[in-house]
Amino acid sequence: MKRILVPLLGQSGDRSALDAAAAFLKGHGGHIEAKLYRRNPRDVMPIVGEGFSATAIEQVMDAAEAAARDQDKSVKATFESWQDATGVTVGAAKPGDSTVTAELDSVVGPILNTFTKRGRLADLIVFARPMAQGQPDRESLLEAAMMDTGKPVLLVPDDGSTTAGRTVILAWNGSKEAARAVSIAMPVLTRADSVTVLTVKDGDVTADPQELADALKLNGVNATAAVAEMVKAGVANTLDSEAAKIKADLVVIGAYSHSRMREFIMGGVTDDMLNEIQLPVLLVH
Repeated sequence: MKRILVPLLGQSGDRSALDAAAAFLKGHGGHIEAKLYRRNPRDVMPIVGEGFSATAIEQVMDAAEAAARDQDKSVKATFESWQDATGVTVGAAKPGDSTVTAELDSVVGPILNTFTKRGRLADLIVFARPMAQGQPDRESLLEAAMMDTGKPVLLVPDDGSTTAGRTVILAWNGSKEAARAVSIAMPVLTRADSVTVLTVKDGDVTADPQELADALKLNGVNATAAVAEMVKAGVANTLDSEAAKIKADLVVIGAYSHSRMREFIMGGVTDDMLNEIQLPVLLVH
């Protein structure tokens, strides 16, 4: 994984996502594509145009354009501060080099379609959480990243900490989503110091983690197997608890093993990992 896309919105979480991307590539090299996604202030016109006076519309436009300028300044300041602190080289990618490079660019206009196309070219997409209320664009981009790009998503805490995936828990329930997560995350697993293949017994899962651990060893992964009884709070909290025991800095999990509608109606492990757990998570749909 050498090419990382970090969507920026001029909001909390931007710096933590950049820090995590730099930590992920440290010692291995790669390129970070930091891209500001913001809506064109003129796009609010269809929303406010009808029933508003010309003066009111002009005031709304002025406010939207001022907010856009502030967003530009915030993202630029965050990127420059991050670059100064990390020493990341600003410039184009350098194939075959161990240098970490980064570029800052911006997209103005309808953001989801542009983001999805760009995300499909990345090896990894990084976001920070929590997704604070009042950040609908960040939530929309996160969902698009998981459901529409076909790429893994690294979700990290917005607390200044970073993860390089040295001690990893690999959540294993035998599903095709979990199997795909193993395949896509193989570059992470092979360079980790240790990988614990963990199966949570929830009364429904019969997978044997030892079988996967043995298979991973053939690929050079330092893998061991473990089984945990599910705590009352659910699978996600069980993973969080087991991760704390071994001081894991990353959980790898297949996202949305059930249909998205079933997850929405009944809740699910993925949504719990998104909303309740602060541990860094690599999600693969």
